[in-house]
Amino acid sequence: MSALRQRAAQVARTVRPSGVRNTRSYASSHGHHDAPHNVEEPMGPLLPGILGVIAIATITYKLSRPGENGEPTAVHKWVAKMTDYGSEWERRNALLATAIQQAAEDRHLLNTVPRPKNVELSYPEVFTHGSPYNVPAGHYPNIDNVVRHYQRKYQTEEERKAKKLAAAAAAAAAKDSQAPSHLLRAPPSPLPAVRLRLVSPAVGYGLFAARDLAADEFIFHEAPLLTALFNEKFAADRALVQSQAASYRAALAAHRDVVAAAYPGLAARAAGVVPGGYEEVMRVLREGGGLGMNLVGGTVGKGEGVGKQYAGAEVSREEYEAFVAGLKVPSAGVTEADTREACLDFFKHYAFQVPASNSTTGGASGGGGGGGGGAGGGAAGGTSGNAMVGAASTGEACIYLLGSLINHCCTPPPATTTSKRKKNGETGPNCTWRIGPSGLAHFVKPRHICVQARRAIREGEQLTEHSDW
Repeated sequence: MSALRQRAAQVARTVRPSGVRNTRSYASSHGHHDAPHNVEEPMGPLLPGILGVIAIATITYKLSRPGENGEPTAVHKWVAKMTDYGSEWERRNALLATAIQQAAEDRHLLNTVPRPKNVELSYPEVFTHGSPYNVPAGHYPNIDNVVRHYQRKYQTEEERKAKKLAAAAAAAAAKDSQAPSHLLRAPPSPLPAVRLRLVSPAVGYGLFAARDLAADEFIFHEAPLLTALFNEKFAADRALVQSQAASYRAALAAHRDVVAAAYPGLAARAAGVVPGGYEEVMRVLREGGGLGMNLVGGTVGKGEGVGKQYAGAEVSREEYEAFVAGLKVPSAGVTEADTREACLDFFKHYAFQVPASNSTTGGASGGGGGGGGGAGGGAAGGTSGNAMVGAASTGEACIYLLGSLINHCCTPPPATTTSKRKKNGETGPNCTWRIGPSGLAHFVKPRHICVQARRAIREGEQLTEHSDW
């Protein structure tokens, strides 16, 4: 058993691998050899030279280029500045010498100017300054006249200041109320703008566009044919009706052919005038001096362009004969009551009441639809606007040769609902009008009418209705 143990231990020693023996070297610790090192290689002068040349070239190019607006180069500016350095100091010295000389002259003038011999006193009591004790009688003079003098002087100065302040306040108010000149609207152009046509025998004449009219364009500016008193609420008042009848008779006497041709229904009812023949009436209606005689000239000189906005009439013989066939002249003669009744109906349909402020603009005149027996064809019912402003009060109302004809067809057909028209944005007539100067249209004269396009109007379209109605 002992032998086996010894044999096993021997085999185990034989099989076990021998350990690796490390041999230590001391060569590095005795300094026998130097440690290895890196060698640096320089770039040379070529690369820095290239970069320097590029930088110098860029700077030189920038300095030698002129400005965006043709300004001199930076180098040129610097050279000019250095060149003008001496002349700049010369200019400064000259200005300084001039200023010193002027100051010396002002001082000499101040010292040598004559002084006023009188001295203005601040208050009259300065004459009586002194001790109130032991004053002999009559020592101080009576200065009542001096007091009154200074009182008058003070009142005059205060009145002058008050007038100056009032004038300045009035000028400031006028300046604030008046729009700048570049915002004021120009008068209508003297180009042909409207022509007369027959709407229907029941309606009468109407105005149509003679050319394409732009939105907000002033079409024409016209003076009134006649003016009378009117009150819509008390229209049948005797004094008002007499004023209307008298004004119509005066206008008919002054311009019989024009008034009878423009409003034949009124002429037949109020004056017993039989409608004239086709050629005679067309001669009046087609001439600019007829229905366009009250038009005010546009942007041309005074007296020029008058009546040019009116392009004449386009009425056929058949249309005219059908129209006048329904106009009857009273067989028993025209009485005063007939004249007043006819004028009252005419003013209800065609008159424009003059606003007190001359600043109201708007829609069609009031009045229900009428037939040929009215004022030469009654106007269709309209909304109350510029024509009947301030119906509760009596005021002046005007009739116009052309302006009053735009009262035809001022409302849409009954079948067209209000909601549908509002949805389409096409409410009201094609044009609006103003009586007298208002807003930015300062060129309109008192009682005159100025017609303005509300929207773009095509040639041949009626001024008082829209094509989509």
